Amino acid sequence: MIGRNISALVAAQVATKAINLLVSVALVRWLGVHELGRYAYVLAFCFPFGALADFGLATLAIRDVSRGPAQAPRVIAVVRRTALTLATAASAAMVGLALLLGHDTAIVAAIGLGGLASVVSALTMPSLVLLTAQERMDRLALQRVTGAVLSSAITLGVLLAHGGVVALLAGSLAVSTLMCLFARALAGAAGPAPAVPAGAGVALLRRAVPFGLLMAGFALYYRVDMVMLEWLAGPGELGRYAAAYRFLDAIIALAASLGGPLFPRLSSVAVSAPGEARRLLEAGWRPLLALGLPLTVGTVLVAGDLVALLFGPEYAGAAPLLRLLILGALPLFWVNVANHALIAGDRVWPLVGIYALSALVNVVGNVALVPHWGAAGSAVATVVCEWLNLFLVVRLLRGAFGMTVTTAGLWRYLAATGAMLPVLLLAHALGVMVAIALAATAYAVTLWALGYTRSADHLAVKRLLAQ
Repeated sequence: MIGRNISALVAAQVATKAINLLVSVALVRWLGVHELGRYAYVLAFCFPFGALADFGLATLAIRDVSRGPAQAPRVIAVVRRTALTLATAASAAMVGLALLLGHDTAIVAAIGLGGLASVVSALTMPSLVLLTAQERMDRLALQRVTGAVLSSAITLGVLLAHGGVVALLAGSLAVSTLMCLFARALAGAAGPAPAVPAGAGVALLRRAVPFGLLMAGFALYYRVDMVMLEWLAGPGELGRYAAAYRFLDAIIALAASLGGPLFPRLSSVAVSAPGEARRLLEAGWRPLLALGLPLTVGTVLVAGDLVALLFGPEYAGAAPLLRLLILGALPLFWVNVANHALIAGDRVWPLVGIYALSALVNVVGNVALVPHWGAAGSAVATVVCEWLNLFLVVRLLRGAFGMTVTTAGLWRYLAATGAMLPVLLLAHALGVMVAIALAATAYAVTLWALGYTRSADHLAVKRLLAQ
């Protein structure tokens, strides 16, 4: 089940990223550095309000339904009403703050459209909760791929019509509306809709407080750098940073696809059978290293060629930023799975503290570094915070589950990465995409030659995926 779910979501991510890559290239090239900065600012401005609109309700609902499937209709009914109320309030607050800050009419209009998208997301949430909790990842994957195709088509239409930031946000709202209807069709009914008793929403919100604060911490942590870059350095620096960050966004989405299918299973065993949760965690972190290590090292070497190929010479300044940001890839992979385990094991409040600290460090880092280094300062602050998160989360994970981390067998991944590097360098003259393909092949062949398929790591992964 886990293997099928991971395969479905990873396949969906590969398909969506392949689709989005072409559109993203067109978007970045069409908007240019300055306008891309404005677009990235609007998205970053809306992101924390979207987290407040969600307030962790989706995560809490998935955990509740996973633990008690018979309660699904009641949970879904309460979540639907509460999420819609929160999203409406968050959208009004979002637009109000934009007006108070004195943003121009186009930015305010774009932020207003983002607020409406939050309301539509609240209407979509119950269906996605149901699909995830019931581990119907194949349908969830279909929803994501369909959304990517539709979003890409509308984005291209906006660009061909010479639309700007407001038109792009309007197109995104249209896609969200259509995907809400599609998600409802995929999920079906949770059961006869029960009456929602008075006070049920308030009770749910009280339980969701740590989840909501955690979501707010996530949102601030992952987007505060872009807001501060706009304020401290201007849209030009932010545009180059946003272009480089698109690679990191792809890694964040991939990490979520790899870790997400474990959450329902962890939710069902983290409290009742912590030993099983520990086994899942100990079996799951090594494959992430096998994926993240060559990805990090390879991107550092080919960042300049990648940026030039995809975005053009106008974004040459994004290459050094990508080399910095990609150093946070490994902790992103690991922390995603660890967070799922800690949430499943009722360790939400300590996670809130970790992300509040990380958001604070990120803000202080941006204030200290951006005036002198521009976007590079933001990139440094981001990477430092990623590794700080990993250090703190691993300590928490050890205390919660007694998880142990051993270095046995890691030499294979280091050796395979070492074998990959000369291939990547020698194939450089053939073009960056050919060089990447040859280097990936060299990495896989070296792992096989070093006996990976007979190793304890490989057997542990097979057992994990077979569940």
